Amino acid sequence: MVAQPADEAGGERAGTRAEQIQQLYTDAESKAGEAMEGLVASNGFAELLSLLTSNAVALIKLGGDTADTVIRAARLAGRSDVARLSRQLARTEDKLELVLQELRGLQAGQRPAQPTRRASPKSKP
Repeated sequence: MVAQPADEAGGERAGTRAEQIQQLYTDAESKAGEAMEGLVASNGFAELLSLLTSNAVALIKLGGDTADTVIRAARLAGRSDVARLSRQLARTEDKLELVLQELRGLQAGQRPAQPTRRASPKSKP
């Protein structure tokens, strides 16, 4: 039964090592947390964040402008073309509606003069 005390000693060493590793991890985590809090609390971080945000907005604008240029170069309809065509279509629809209303008015004025029912050529008296 000599093997049991050796196993228990190895178990204690493993437990001690696990505790040491846990302690080292906890210390490293707390030091990293304190360092990050110090970094975020500084004015330099706020300036860096503001520059990063403005650069991101500028890149998005450049991407949009590039897409518009590519579409224009490919001779595809861009946003401004679609908006212009939409306005043109709306005007044309309005004019067509006015013509349709005028036509209905003219038809309504001529209906009493026209016969209400025509005789079918295939009908037998």
